[in-house]
This record gives sequence, structure tokens and C-alpha cells, in this order.
Amino acid sequence: MIARDPLASNAQDRLTGVTAVLVTPYRDARVDEQLTETLTREIGSSGVHAIAALGNTAEVFQLTRDEQRAYLRAVARADAPALRIAGFAGAASSVLDEIDYAASLGYDAAMLHEPADPFGDSEGVLTYYLSIAARSALPVVLYLRSPRLDVESLRRVAADPTIVGVKFARSDADTLAQLLGTEAGTACTWVNGGAESKATEFLALGLTGFTSGIANVRPDLALAVHAALLARDPVALELALQLVAPVERIRAAGNGKFNVAVLKELFRLQGTDVGDVRPPHSPLSEEAAAELHRAVAQWPAAVRAGDSVAEAAAVG
Repeated sequence: MIARDPLASNAQDRLTGVTAVLVTPYRDARVDEQLTETLTREIGSSGVHAIAALGNTAEVFQLTRDEQRAYLRAVARADAPALRIAGFAGAASSVLDEIDYAASLGYDAAMLHEPADPFGDSEGVLTYYLSIAARSALPVVLYLRSPRLDVESLRRVAADPTIVGVKFARSDADTLAQLLGTEAGTACTWVNGGAESKATEFLALGLTGFTSGIANVRPDLALAVHAALLARDPVALELALQLVAPVERIRAAGNGKFNVAVLKELFRLQGTDVGDVRPPHSPLSEEAAAELHRAVAQWPAAVRAGDSVAEAAAVG
């Protein structure tokens, strides 16, 4: 068994729940720090188990270093009870500096995006991750989207005591299945990085933790999905997924071009303007907006903790 410190163990436990990946609000083309703080406080206090700042949903690659730091400060000021994860990308030395900064703000873990450099095989990417983990001031969560790490490299990252979780957003679930029956399957927490739409697939592997964009605006729906996963209740899970699946399909269309715009439109429908998106993200087309509005018209007003989606719909 790999020994981990209490902070790392807490992170592992929280990652088995819902991780809300926060959006970045803008006002006059600048990061709106006050609104970021307000929204973080609301989302983080909703019952979600973790919040991720500077994930892809935050348009992290379109933010300058100063904007990223301003955003991290705003999220930290919210002092939400959920586990706080800060995301980073770039040169290893720069990432380590930013992890130090996040640690000074009170973050609980650091999430590493995949290196954007198109070159490098499994060994090179593994070296990148392990070199950062070896010097990181915070427990590390990896966010994997490409299959560049082979099975043996995945075993090695799972065995690193600083790497507490892997957000698995790769399409090769069969590779993950190979690992879950081994020590690597329990050495760290494997997280469904494909959001609610992949919940059933990952439950078949025994995994209940997932990342969620919808949790920005309707954490109750994300938590209803999670409650159904924990209960292994296929009927409740199907009802919850029927509500979020149309929204997730719009977000995934066109290589995810509306991924963030959908969430920002949902905020607007709730009466909160969080600004537009920055390229290469695309604003919603009229057709996509109309489809989104039809989908959310079916959502119940609220799902209270402990209630199923069916119970909420009957009440609301």
C-alpha cells in the first residue's frame, strides 16, 4: 500500500464525488474577480465534493498569467468547503512556480493539463509529469485526454505518492479497465473525465467520481447523478442522465466548440451574465441556443439533497 499524507488522502476521497470545473466570468473583456468569487462560493457550498479552477471549462489556455493568478485569488477568497484544485499547463519550471503560488493561497491540489507540445512519446510525457510531482508543493491530479501514456506509464503515475488522482478523459476505457484490477487501480483515484455523459460507462468499471460543467449552474443535477451512481440505481441514474444528456451533446458537438458557451448561456438563463467566450471557443449558434433552451425547459426547478430527479419533478 502506498503511504500518502492526510492532505493527499483527503483529496483522493473527495475525487470519488462530483468535481465542478468552474467557468471564467468576464466583464468588459476582463476576468470578473468579484463574480468569480461569488459563483465559487455558491457552487462550492452546494454539496459538490471538489471545485477545479483553471480547467478547460475556464478557458485556461486563453488566460494570461496575470489573469490566471487573479482568477486563482478570487476562487481562493470564496473559501468554499469543497476540495480546491488549481489547474496548470506549460513549462515544468513555470508550472512549479504556479503550484507554489496556489499553495500559498490555500489550494488543496494541483491539476496538470497535458503538455501542449505535439512531440514526445510515453516516456517523455511520463518524465514531465513525474518531474513536476517530485517537486510539487501540492498533491497532483493528472488530466489525461490523449493516449500518449501507455499502460506501464499509467501504472507508474498511479504509484507516485504525490499523484493522488487521474482525470481520465481518454477514449480507451479498455486501457483503464486493465489497470483497475491491479494495484494501480487503488493506488490513486481514477476519475471519469467525460462528465455525466460517461457516468454509466465508468460505473461499469466501479467508478463514481466525475467532473462536471453543468455543476456550475445546476450542481443539484450533478449531485443527483452521483447519488444514483452511489446507490447503483439504474432507474434513478437514467432519469437524471435524460435531463443532462441533451445539454452535454450540444457541448460536445464540433470538437467541443460550444463546451463553455453552453454553460455561459445557462448562467444567462438564470439571470447572471458571465460574458462571452474567447476563441477558439465559439459562441452559441442560433440553432444550438434554441436546442439548449428546449432541453433545459424540461429540468425540474430544484433537486434537494436526498431526493431523486423523479421526486423533484413531481414536486416542481
